Amino acid sequence: MDLAHTRTGAGEPVLLLHGITHRRQGWDLVAPLLAREREVWAVDLPDHGESPDLPPEYTGDIGPLADAIEAFCRTQGLDRPHVVGNSLGGLVALELAARGTVRSATALSPAGFWSRAGRLWARGVLGGAHALLAPIPSARLRRMLATPVLRTALLGLLLAHPSRMDPDQITADLYGLSHPRSSFRTMLAHLDTWTIPQRAAVPTTVGWGARDLLLPRGQSKRLRRALPDAAVYVLPGCGHVPMGDDPALVADLVLAATRPRPTA
Repeated sequence: MDLAHTRTGAGEPVLLLHGITHRRQGWDLVAPLLAREREVWAVDLPDHGESPDLPPEYTGDIGPLADAIEAFCRTQGLDRPHVVGNSLGGLVALELAARGTVRSATALSPAGFWSRAGRLWARGVLGGAHALLAPIPSARLRRMLATPVLRTALLGLLLAHPSRMDPDQITADLYGLSHPRSSFRTMLAHLDTWTIPQRAAVPTTVGWGARDLLLPRGQSKRLRRALPDAAVYVLPGCGHVPMGDDPALVADLVLAATRPRPTA
């Protein structure tokens, strides 16, 4: 699948994957910091951003997204790149780590490690946010997001520091949630099919926002049980989308996680 992407920098390749309804531009504050030492590929997942649609028979599971990333890497001649993902993208990164088709995986607040109550909460928040945003024209939403109080009210479940984000950037980022592609409802209806990996065949790092209100960091306990060899860090002052809250902290974590490891 020919996925929309942005490439910059030089060095070992690193793929950046976003969350549900988000887009590759969500990494725009982090990518320049990584590009000083890495070749950075920010990718729109299938049915997101400017990438092609998923097939009509898509049933909401993670497998086809991981398949599409693997196919993209083959098309681009990328041999086992590092992969970094947030939320949905984090779960895809961990799936690729389980398959052993990447060099390392870094997941930021990955989806899928919820209890039943946590899954219902995530579904309710995302579905409710879509219902709230869908009727609002983009120009009006932009004016609302320019107001600090309303920006915090609209984004407080995703970002710990909404005031740090540019209103135009946020408006564009939220378009995928207010006008989602066809896979959004399918995914929400089948979150129980988001099977968590029970192994990681490559070095794996996890960063969880200390102030993540969508997928609270208590879910990292289940991740630790499933992937006991993963290095797990709390990201202080960060919410569910830490790339917006603290780009420098995220870049430092990714650079550390993707440094060459000595061979035995």
